[in-house]
Amino acid sequence: MFTGTVRVKICEAQGLRPTDCSKRHTFGKADEQLLDPYVTIDVDDTHVAQSTTKPKTFDPVWNEYFEHQVENAKTLTLTVFHDAAIPPDVFVANVCIPFEDLLSREKDEADFWVNLEPKGRLHIRIDLKLTSNEYGAKPREFKERQGFNRRRGAMRRRVHQVNDHKFMATFLRQPTFCSHCRDFIWGLGKQGYQCQVCACVVHKRCHRLVVTKCPGMQDETTQHQSTGFNVNIPHRFVVHNYKRFTFCDHCGSLLYGLIRQGLQCEVCSLNIHKRCQKNVANNCGINTKQMAEILTAIGVSPDKQTPRRSKLLSGSGGNGGQQEGSAENSNAGGDSSGDDLSKMLEEKMQNNGGEDASSKNTIGLGDFHFKGRKDVTNFDAEFTREEPVLTPVSNEVLQSINQDEFRGFSIINRDYNPSRFIAD
Repeated sequence: MFTGTVRVKICEAQGLRPTDCSKRHTFGKADEQLLDPYVTIDVDDTHVAQSTTKPKTFDPVWNEYFEHQVENAKTLTLTVFHDAAIPPDVFVANVCIPFEDLLSREKDEADFWVNLEPKGRLHIRIDLKLTSNEYGAKPREFKERQGFNRRRGAMRRRVHQVNDHKFMATFLRQPTFCSHCRDFIWGLGKQGYQCQVCACVVHKRCHRLVVTKCPGMQDETTQHQSTGFNVNIPHRFVVHNYKRFTFCDHCGSLLYGLIRQGLQCEVCSLNIHKRCQKNVANNCGINTKQMAEILTAIGVSPDKQTPRRSKLLSGSGGNGGQQEGSAENSNAGGDSSGDDLSKMLEEKMQNNGGEDASSKNTIGLGDFHFKGRKDVTNFDAEFTREEPVLTPVSNEVLQSINQDEFRGFSIINRDYNPSRFIAD
């Protein structure tokens, strides 16, 4: 945590592009429609500052300074929005930088680039000035004052990041179903949470239980990284004609049309829009709701399994810095990310063991040496009471085995000697 003064300079951005969620209802070539971007600065959950809006550009230049006093701050969040003519403003990209990463950098590395998610990068300069608490300064107290009434009732849109999804509270203009639990989303205001990258819609209670990664965030640097329960089973979509009203299992909205309204998976019967096909996760045949319940039961949070990648790029610009950052991202967390789930399960077993676990040297996932009936209480009763059944081996398989390979063994089963079958 950091306590002191944060001075941030927003220099410029490069490679900004509208997300797939914002291009769903646009006509023509959406990639050619320029943005009106601005940057918001948040410290943890507190809004700090906002830059000016630069019209009609993908590579805006600001060169604006912002300074703020923070206390026990953990994360600095920079979010780029498109200033829409009709609110709310559209999400473009964001980045979360832990203060521990900023404190570990040298003073001459205060000027650097950061990779934005899902696309683009941002050139910033951050100067930190620590505040000493050795002299027992009194903590600052909040005092309510009468402010301006013109901003009363306004609410800042917060980005909730789960497994690379960028969820934001969204007002749904038509009946919508949750893509996680498949239940109807009720409400009058901002009823559900929608990912601003892949456009999937979920309940507020379901957004932290999403176990699939956002397909819009999977690029060359993140595809190989494992999370311990990686699911990669592609769907087999074909064009389908629906005879009754059907809702998309991804974005939750209605499939419009008279014929060939959407796509349906031949294996799991998942129904989606044609525009949603590229944003559907490869989880064919997987019940994500039951999978999330199992992970929650064993004390594993799905949104904590994605390894944190370093987003800081050294240098003040150029393609070399971009390539260096990509290599750093591809190596960070790639070797040990597959062991996160096993380590968490092992710690869970040690905590449940209490004093018995402390008496043992090490408890591994493969050390299942049971000493009593209480040691198998976690298993299903039908499994523990079931009589063992041995699978007999056919005589043809036994005769095909070369017994010369077993010469010199101290123990030989004479009942399965090949000479016995020849004599018979």
